Amino acid sequence: MARKPATRAAPRKSGTRSKKPVAETAAATRVRIRMYRLGVGDCFLVSFPRAGKEDYRILIDCGVHQAQKGGGDRLKEVAKDLLAVTKGKIDVVVGTHEHQDHLSGFPGLLDLFKKESAGEIWTAWTEDSNDPFAKSLRDKKDKALVALSGARMRMTLADSADEAAKLTSLLGFFGDGSGPKLKSFGNALKELSTTIKYHTPGEPPIELEDSGVQARVFVLGPPRDKKLLGQSAPSTADDGQVYKFGAYAALLDQIEPALGSEPMGPFDDRFALPLDGTKAVSFFKRHYWADTNDENLQDRIDNTQDWRRIDTDWMTSATTLALQLDEDTNNTSLVLAFELGPKDKDGPVLLFAADAQVGNWLSWQGLKWEYAGRTITGPDLLKRTAIYKVGHHASHNATLKKLGLELMTSLELALIPTDAEMAKSVKWGTLPWPPLLDALDVQARHGAVRTDKPLGAKSSGAKVTENQLYYEVEF
Repeated sequence: MARKPATRAAPRKSGTRSKKPVAETAAATRVRIRMYRLGVGDCFLVSFPRAGKEDYRILIDCGVHQAQKGGGDRLKEVAKDLLAVTKGKIDVVVGTHEHQDHLSGFPGLLDLFKKESAGEIWTAWTEDSNDPFAKSLRDKKDKALVALSGARMRMTLADSADEAAKLTSLLGFFGDGSGPKLKSFGNALKELSTTIKYHTPGEPPIELEDSGVQARVFVLGPPRDKKLLGQSAPSTADDGQVYKFGAYAALLDQIEPALGSEPMGPFDDRFALPLDGTKAVSFFKRHYWADTNDENLQDRIDNTQDWRRIDTDWMTSATTLALQLDEDTNNTSLVLAFELGPKDKDGPVLLFAADAQVGNWLSWQGLKWEYAGRTITGPDLLKRTAIYKVGHHASHNATLKKLGLELMTSLELALIPTDAEMAKSVKWGTLPWPPLLDALDVQARHGAVRTDKPLGAKSSGAKVTENQLYYEVEF
C-alpha cells in the first residue's frame, strides 16, 4: 500500500477521503501484518523489516472461541506457521485481555517454541497481581465465574436447555465455567519470556528504534477508571453512553441464593412447599401445573400454566451477569497504537483495539504525550490511523462512531477477525454488525478484510496476500 509523501491530513467529514495522506517515509516505515483466519479469534503477527537483520516481530494475541468449528486444529496450523516464519524467536508477545478467543493458542505455541523464546511479554495493568485495583477487578471476576459455573449446572439439572445454551455460549469466552482453563492459557503466555511488562495508558511511548525499527507504540487503554471500565455499550441517553459497573453486586445477589445447597426463598420455610410436592395438591395442580385452565380457556391464547411459576426466573439474571462480565473483560483490553516513521514527524498509525468497548474508547480522548518536540493526543492518533484492527469481531459496541471511526480520516484498511455463521449458530445475534461494516467500507479507502470472507473488490486494491490460513497486509 504505497502512498506518496505528503503533509498531515486535514480533518474531513465521515464518508469522504482525505485528499492528502499523512507523512510517510519510504522503506523504513514498511510493516507486514499477518491476520490469521481463525474466525472468532484474534492472532496477528506484526513484522518490521530491518536492514541486515531478521524482522522485528510482535505477536498480538493467539486464540479462538471454543464454539468455533475446527478451531483447535486451525490453532495448530497457526502455531506451525508462526514457528516457520519466526524461526522460534519473537521479540514481543502481547496478551490483550483474558478471553479464550485471544489466549487459547498459547499452550500450543509453548509446545512448539522453547520456553523463554520471546523477548518480552506485554499485558495490561489489569493483569498485574501487585496492583490493588487490578486485584479487586480479578477477585470480582473470579467470584462471578464460580457463580455462573454453578448456575449452568443448575440450569442443566432443571432441564432448561435453552437458558443453559445461552449461558454456555457466553462462558465460552472464558474457556470454562470457573476459570482454571483460562488461567492455564495466561500461564502459557507468561512462560514464553522471563520479562513481563504491564502497560498503562498515557505512559511514555515504547521505543522500537533501538531495535533498528523506526516505530513506537502508544498505549491507549485500558483506563484506570472504574466508571469507564464499566461503560460497555451505547445507550439512548443524551451522552450516548451507559454505566453498568454497579450491576455485578445486584446480579450476584439474585443468583447466588439459588445456587446454595438449600436455595433461599422470599418467605420463611414454614410457609413453603417443595416444588415437586405441589404437583399432588389439587389447587396447585389445577392452577400451576395443568396444561389448560378451563375457567380461562376462552380468554387466553396460551393455555399452559408455566407463566405462573417463578422457580427459574433467576436464570435470566445469570445470563445477564455473564454478558456483563464478558463486556467488562473486553473493556480491560490492552489497546496499542503503532506510529511509523521518524520520531520527530507525524507518521501513519496502526491501531490494534483488541475488544475495547465504549468506556475504553472514551478514555483515549483525554490522553496526551509530549514527545520528540511534538504534542500527541489520543484523537490525533485516531486521525492518523491508516490500518485499524476492528474491535471485538465488529460487534455493535466495540467501535465508537463520532469519537472513533469518524475521526479516522486517513484510514486505508480495516482488518476484521470474525465469523458470521459461527455467531449465528450460537445465537449471538448479528455479528459482524452490518451498519459498522457499511461505515468501514465508506471510511477506509480499501474497505475491510474479513477472516470469514474472500478478498473483496475494494480491498483487492491494497497489497494483501490471501490464502486459507491468513491474510497478509504489506504497508
